[in-house]
Amino acid sequence: MGAEQRSQHRLAVALEVRIRGADRAGLTFEEAVFSRDISRGGCSVELSRELALGADVAIEILRRVPGPAGTSPFVTQGVVMRCAPADPSAASDLFSIGIQFTGPHFPTYARESS
Repeated sequence: MGAEQRSQHRLAVALEVRIRGADRAGLTFEEAVFSRDISRGGCSVELSRELALGADVAIEILRRVPGPAGTSPFVTQGVVMRCAPADPSAASDLFSIGIQFTGPHFPTYARESS
């Protein structure tokens, strides 16, 4: 989805994200990574696995909170909207994954664009 089509502001923030699902080969996986950016309606991450467009994934985002708890998990579901080599010019095995949340939306506390 192009930037001109996005209705929500994206924040460039590295939050710990756990992604669970099945890769393009149908193998189940769970991978902990950091977000590249996040909005109320989705996020982008780099994974070591290629995912199929339209694949369903489970997402857990760990947010830092003040106090003894330290982190507070945000749990939702999503669908893969983009999967491409993270750096096509390098010999990298990472994939840039764009995920649209299909479950609860992430509370970013940022002003939405019109």
